[in-house]
Amino acid sequence: MFWQSRPVTYNNQRTFESNFYLVQQDVPQFPSNFIKTSRYNLVTFLPFSLLLQFTRYANIYFLCIAIIQCIPILSTLNPFSAIAPLVFVLGLSMCREGWEDYGRHVSDNEVNSTDCYVIKDRRVTKTTWADIQVGDYVYVRQDESFPADLIVLGSEKESGACYIETSSLDGEKNLKPKSAILDSQQMYQSLDTFNDQIIKVVAETPSQSLYEFDAQLHLPINSEFKKFQLTAKQLLLRGAQLRNTSWIIGIVVYTGQDSKIMRNADASRVKSSEIERTMNVLILGILCVQIALSIISCSFSSAWLTKFGVDSFYLDYTNDSLNPSLLSFYVFFSYILLYNTMIPISLIVSLEFVKVFQSYFMEMDVEMYVQQRNKFCKVQTTTINEELGQVEYIFSDKTGTLTCNQMEFKYSVIGNSLYGKEHPNQSAKTEIMLQNTLPLQNKLQIHPMEGVQGHSMTNFNFYDEELINIIDGGNSKTTANVNLTIKSKDNKSQITINNQKELVDYYFFLLSSAHECIIQYDQDKNTSYQGPSPDEITLVDAAARMGYKFTGASASEQNFMILNQPRKVKLLKSFEFDSNRKRMSVIIKDEKGIIKLLIKGADSIIKSRLSKEQKFLDKTIEWLEEFSRIGLRCLLMATRVLSEDEYKKFDNEYNNLPEGEQRQIELNRITDELERDLTLIGATAVEDKLQSQVPETIADLLKANIKVWMLTGDKLETAENIAKSCKLIQGDFTVMRLSEFNEQDCLDKLKDIQDTYDLCIKENRKKSIVIEGQSLDFILNSNDMASSFVSMAKDCESIVCCRVTPKQKADVVRLIKDRLNKITLAIGDGANDVNMIQAAHIGVGLYGNEGMRAVQSSDFALGEFQCLWRLLLVHGHWNYIRISEMILYFFYKNMLFTIPQFFFSFFCAFSAQSFYDDWYITLYNLIFTALPLIIRATFDQDINYKQFLNYDANQKIRNVQLKQENYLKQKFPYLYYVGQKKTIFTIPSYMMWAFTGVIHGMIIFFFLFWIMDYEALNIDGITGGLAPYSLTVYTAIILVADFQIIIQTKYWTLFNVVAVSLLSLFLYAGYVIISHYWPGELMMYTPLTILKMPSFWLCQFLILVIVGAMEAFRSEFNRQYFLETADEILVKTKQFTFTLNEWLSKQKKVARQDSFWAEIYKEDEQEQVIQFEETIKDANQIPNQ
Repeated sequence: MFWQSRPVTYNNQRTFESNFYLVQQDVPQFPSNFIKTSRYNLVTFLPFSLLLQFTRYANIYFLCIAIIQCIPILSTLNPFSAIAPLVFVLGLSMCREGWEDYGRHVSDNEVNSTDCYVIKDRRVTKTTWADIQVGDYVYVRQDESFPADLIVLGSEKESGACYIETSSLDGEKNLKPKSAILDSQQMYQSLDTFNDQIIKVVAETPSQSLYEFDAQLHLPINSEFKKFQLTAKQLLLRGAQLRNTSWIIGIVVYTGQDSKIMRNADASRVKSSEIERTMNVLILGILCVQIALSIISCSFSSAWLTKFGVDSFYLDYTNDSLNPSLLSFYVFFSYILLYNTMIPISLIVSLEFVKVFQSYFMEMDVEMYVQQRNKFCKVQTTTINEELGQVEYIFSDKTGTLTCNQMEFKYSVIGNSLYGKEHPNQSAKTEIMLQNTLPLQNKLQIHPMEGVQGHSMTNFNFYDEELINIIDGGNSKTTANVNLTIKSKDNKSQITINNQKELVDYYFFLLSSAHECIIQYDQDKNTSYQGPSPDEITLVDAAARMGYKFTGASASEQNFMILNQPRKVKLLKSFEFDSNRKRMSVIIKDEKGIIKLLIKGADSIIKSRLSKEQKFLDKTIEWLEEFSRIGLRCLLMATRVLSEDEYKKFDNEYNNLPEGEQRQIELNRITDELERDLTLIGATAVEDKLQSQVPETIADLLKANIKVWMLTGDKLETAENIAKSCKLIQGDFTVMRLSEFNEQDCLDKLKDIQDTYDLCIKENRKKSIVIEGQSLDFILNSNDMASSFVSMAKDCESIVCCRVTPKQKADVVRLIKDRLNKITLAIGDGANDVNMIQAAHIGVGLYGNEGMRAVQSSDFALGEFQCLWRLLLVHGHWNYIRISEMILYFFYKNMLFTIPQFFFSFFCAFSAQSFYDDWYITLYNLIFTALPLIIRATFDQDINYKQFLNYDANQKIRNVQLKQENYLKQKFPYLYYVGQKKTIFTIPSYMMWAFTGVIHGMIIFFFLFWIMDYEALNIDGITGGLAPYSLTVYTAIILVADFQIIIQTKYWTLFNVVAVSLLSLFLYAGYVIISHYWPGELMMYTPLTILKMPSFWLCQFLILVIVGAMEAFRSEFNRQYFLETADEILVKTKQFTFTLNEWLSKQKKVARQDSFWAEIYKEDEQEQVIQFEETIKDANQIPNQ
């Protein structure tokens, strides 16, 4: 052989032979096909997962605290009081980590043990996925998954074609055609003819790209080896499924971690919210305060020891050599331990639980359920729930995001003629259509065709009687002269289109040929068109309905049924559509041997590639402008004739393309040269209707002061009109347009827009900018223009970017994200939106018709754009408030708990004695005050816009949804500013909550000290000491902490009641009783004695009265002088509810007897609500809002 018989990798390529391990057993293998996504095993779980926990600084801090507390000379506390909470927090996190990893183990075992088949010695042998190796011949049957990345060598189809579904990889359910090269198909077309001669593969090194592949296949043909170029058309990806093909034979090229699906299985991105980052800064600040208090206490301790010495008999200093300075050093660390309760150890784990619970309720929200797609909201990143309430910029795709991505064929421009005129009366239209086409339906297939049912079937309302007559040949325009001659560049080949009938035939044949659709068969042998996009399917379907039916294709030919007559052409080349090319083309050879290039694409792309002399261009441009004004999506159809010599030259260049990365560059170059000097044939216009509630949703987002940007590949006029349709651009907006194709012109236009912008600011007018892709490119590449653009864009209500590429979408997001430092959200449904989604702070993917790549790359997934209303304005708003108040309350209750410890130091000569029992310290954060806060942060709502009132009519209780909901729903967007302006979680608000905790702690400590000083514990007259006082203060702290939760909670549920009463107070009371009998140094035999004292209960009552009075004063003061919009609406809501309930109460008897009311409640619920509201209005009992 002319190559070495071993696997090698060099120059970014890998080379191997079929079944190479049979030849060389001792050589290094490529990676095994065994997949391991789990992180741990039984041996490594404990050390590695524990190490992972200590990547958090907070856990390192509490570990240090626990270590110091284990040193007797430094600590007056039981080491267990520090170790227990740390172990509890770490244990919870490790259990979660272990549970998730167990799931990965189960999944790995399931995948690795999956059965598959390999061919050895011309026999099919059963094996498992884990045992597959590079170079194996694999035999895959229909509906089975590919065990590794394979090169298809042969299939049951004579042409070597096969079809795969990649929904498990990219979410796309449409079938993708693949095919073996013809020479390998002949060698591997069946097991009987299986050729087990060694073949060689030279492939690129493994990469992440699912849609690119470059390799060479060396086959033994006629006693010598011939090289064949391979592309992605021959690559079958691991995990994809074989469809519509009985079997294939392939050779393994990538295994295990080298397979493309595993290369794309990166670790999920870890995101942190701005609140979390601010919280970390605050924790550092608290640490500084803790150190400062420890230094102060240490200084006082040093002063005391210096003055009074260390030789007092009651001081447990056994070493006389200890001097006051060294003791003060020990005291410093002791106070560090005592004051470490200022930093909440359970905050992080509590936040994790709360965010998981919030995510669960978002996913279960029926108002974000889309029945059409059977999809709920899906939360894929729980760490940024609160940022949903802080979004200031939304970047949205158009097609499939704002629109339905369900295309309807509306107009057809063929030559200089427009077809598809709408009829005002649909029934009359149908009747005319039936009368004129019924005798010809077998020929024209105007009605739904047997066998082919594309995605757009139900949306086909295209009709034009004149066009039907032309196709039928019964119209005078059939013989109208067109006289269009299209010649090859060297004039060796040409076609002539004589009349309109021939032009129409050519047009619809182009639609049925230039596409990437395939025909899929279901279990009942019904067929449907499947394609890469709804546009593609719609156009092929439209051609089929007009009688030009695509019936299938192989690697080398296409089959049609043209006006009920079979037709077959040779398929020479096919060039796919992508977001950079914005066009798709095929090269065919017809029955007469004429080679044609058929192409369709975006109007801006095709126009620039037309030859100079065009018969139909001016009229077509007029129609396109009209289509753009009404928001239709347009494509141009064009063609070119190639002579044999021209095609051979191209084919030679194609077959001799260089290998590696340079191949794609050269391919782009030669196809770019080929797809020029085109002749225009016509155009198509399809309608993509807006999704439900899109205008209303955008209007509310604008109310919420969220800037909405639409990023689309459509032309400027189309994009602007869609923006107007969905209320992104409203009637009172001043629209500024930027569509220059020269950098200097763009700069000059930007200055003109600046003048208009300044005038709008001066006159307080709303404004919007519409910018085209080329101008946007100039701006993105110029720092000065970018600064000028951003300075204007930040104050515009909306921006429309049209003719943009996927890269530009991401660049625009990063421009705003980096320069303005605002929270951004990007939403889209297609693969071309992935870069944009990943660039934003928050990525939202929509379940659409273009696969699942957007969903898989997103943080949140929704069924429709309208769900964004509730995700942001409701859940985002609530989550921001919940998380913010939760963190602030954590700091408050910890300050409340720690301050008495600080002041107790003045009463114990700063000897670092603990004021609380060790176990009480441990349980304060973990149990007694944690659960009520977690429940509140999960369920609390400042305002629930949805209110229901029960009304009894005809002795039936009904939930009646009244005008209050509509009023609140209209006002709800205005509340979004709470998160945008960061009104709750700020440094001043933290200082206020911490200061409140200090004040409440001081009141509890000194007031109870004053009350209980020399208070007798029982009838013997024995006064209390540290234990009774500590327990009384501790109980007051628990009650005040729960009281604060109660008065701050705005929305009560049964869970809140249970959390406060049972999980906090009841558990505390139970533990107090238990601690009476628990052996210990401080609390033993104290609690039950204290509980018998009337003064104990009086103290608790008075503390609650004092704290309640303070909070009531603060609340009233804020209401009078600092009332926020949210509070105003809440007040109005309560007044409105009271007025309505009062009126209903008066009307209850009347409603039971009055036939009018009885009749109302017989109607359906919607009608009932409407009439009920009207009746209320008529009664003038409810004030107009």
